[in-house]
Amino acid sequence: MIIKHELWKIAKMPIIWFLLLFFIGLNVLISLTNTDFKEDMAVLKDLVRNYGHDINVEMMTDLGDDYEEKVAWVNHIAKHDGKTYEHPSELLDTYISEKPFNEDEMQKLWQYRSIETYYRVSQDIDEFYQKLDLKDSASAIIGMYGMKDAAADTVRDQFQKLDRRLEELIENGEHKHLFFHNKVYEMHELLFEKIGRALIFELMLLFVLITAAVTNYEFENKTAAVSYTAKRGRKLALAKLAAASIAGFFVILVLIGVTFTTYFLTYDYSGLWNVPISTYFNAEMPLPYITWWNLSFLEYLGFFVLFVIIIQYLFMGITFFLSIFMKNTYLVFFCFLIIAGAGVLLPEIAPHGSNFIFYLQYTPYVMVMNPHEWLMGNGPFTIYKTYEAVTIVVWTLVTGSLCALSIRRFKRMQLH
Repeated sequence: MIIKHELWKIAKMPIIWFLLLFFIGLNVLISLTNTDFKEDMAVLKDLVRNYGHDINVEMMTDLGDDYEEKVAWVNHIAKHDGKTYEHPSELLDTYISEKPFNEDEMQKLWQYRSIETYYRVSQDIDEFYQKLDLKDSASAIIGMYGMKDAAADTVRDQFQKLDRRLEELIENGEHKHLFFHNKVYEMHELLFEKIGRALIFELMLLFVLITAAVTNYEFENKTAAVSYTAKRGRKLALAKLAAASIAGFFVILVLIGVTFTTYFLTYDYSGLWNVPISTYFNAEMPLPYITWWNLSFLEYLGFFVLFVIIIQYLFMGITFFLSIFMKNTYLVFFCFLIIAGAGVLLPEIAPHGSNFIFYLQYTPYVMVMNPHEWLMGNGPFTIYKTYEAVTIVVWTLVTGSLCALSIRRFKRMQLH
């Protein structure tokens, strides 16, 4: 009954509903930023339906036979110029400004060009991974961030471990699967970096406001002396924390649910849910994504949502602790932002010759900065295999202790 009453206080806060609706609209707009490529990306769905996503000898043979037929068609429609084209892209590049073909032919040419990209890139994957040298990647990172001494040694050591994982990845064939060609479409960045990071910070703002507002409700409405004078009244702190947790989970369900529903209705991932996230086609940078474990796209998405939920409750615990001592929603909000800023900036000013620079990365504030690299060895400062697990476990203990301390403190604190 008490929790229900606290939930009703949260439900009556217009700012929560306004922000929730605003964030939903913002995320829908972000989700639609790649719609110009929708028709082009639809080619992948046909390829996966016809050949499967596993790039093996049989698949490449079948795709190659069909591709030769498409090249023959290209040369048929271009017979007027007396030239022979090996690929659809050659014809398109020749006549891209003149467009001597009808609309149906042009549409086919663009589709065949997309198929050409997947076919030709698939042929080069083995060669790319044979040339991939993680020692060079480690040296590049050390030089880029000016690392030296112990910090440089740590990077080299972690990249040696990543190199062993890379060998396992290649042996398992995780790198040879069709997926959205992310050097063209950047779908991993769109989903896990742009949308993912937006979700994290939107939920963080909502969680902080909900927790601070409901915890400080009596103090800000001048009813604390009435509500907390009885011994039972001091137990309201637990009810408020429970109400904030329930309201927070509702916000998560709505915001993530609507955002991801919009995204996956807009972009068709049919046949791609079980593709390893470390496939070469998912690479967007010179160093392809290398997960520490063999994870499918669906599994990676599941871990992403799980981490987002856990991190938001860590933020809630920190906010609850601040609220008990400060008794003012706005003061708590700005104090939380200062702590978050310090959590992100402190690693930047740490000595780049000491391992201390890596220890400072183990905070939820740093963790949320690069959600597209979670569970991967691609982050220069979060390269550790256990980075996410250690961060979550340590900060769960920290925030749990802070909440217990604040509840104990609240039972004996002055009400003015």
